Amino acid sequence: MIGIIIHILPQEIDQLEQTLIQLKRNSKYISNDDFLVEVVLNNNLTDWNKSKLDKDFFISKLKYLETLTQSWAKTDFWISNNNESIGCTDPRRLCSTKYDVDAFIWLDADIIFSDTLLYHMVEGFNILKENEPNLIITPEITRLWDITWDVITNEELLLEEMASHKNYFDRDPYLSTGLVGETGLRKIDSFKFGGGWFTLISKELLNKIPIPDKMGPYYLDDTFIMTCCIEGKKKGFNASQYVITNEIIMENNKFRYNPYKEYLTSINRKDEFVQTAKDNFSPSVNDFINTL
Repeated sequence: MIGIIIHILPQEIDQLEQTLIQLKRNSKYISNDDFLVEVVLNNNLTDWNKSKLDKDFFISKLKYLETLTQSWAKTDFWISNNNESIGCTDPRRLCSTKYDVDAFIWLDADIIFSDTLLYHMVEGFNILKENEPNLIITPEITRLWDITWDVITNEELLLEEMASHKNYFDRDPYLSTGLVGETGLRKIDSFKFGGGWFTLISKELLNKIPIPDKMGPYYLDDTFIMTCCIEGKKKGFNASQYVITNEIIMENNKFRYNPYKEYLTSINRKDEFVQTAKDNFSPSVNDFINTL
């Protein structure tokens, strides 16, 4: 079984709808595999007393979207009202102990992807899992803001584009993503991935590199796992990352829109969460290295 883990804020409910519809399209190509989709609606960072819409509006839509998803997968859609989950790292931290599955896909609600990506990710995992249990699989990406991401960038796009923030924010995600050729598995020498960019991580790897509580609810969870894999390799810890070639994804920056901006009052704790993660990042990596 594969678990798909999604965390949203109320203002992301429409993006979630598009993501779940796209996963439904993907389900057409899946056979002989079981899936669990967890969606956490984080209500803790909204001041509901100052908002023009109440929780019930978003809860009602979430229930409808769970019904849609139940047509092809097991589901665990739930609402965090009491700080059980206050950032995307929280469900990613807990998933490996919460669910009895083989691997997890961490997915943000703003990712644009093809109708066939889920099939190719699962096929890749089934091919590799027996011999490489500490496994990460990612799609390819469009060229991003610096060359460190080139290792998981589609080869044709490396020839066509320069690495820049302008390309990243101005590129049309619906014209730049999708299945663009014959797929394959390409092993990379290091580790590079975005946490919610349809990244598949084996449960065995997450069990060995658990995200510490002290790193907080948001930020650097992907960098923590990458760094532990890189530093752990120096001490004999064997993990690997593969890329599904010609399956391209990207974030929807160009057309991202929040229709609830005037109706919801958000509580901004991002700087606090980022600082907590930064303060505890190196000690957390060192704690892992010391266990090897």
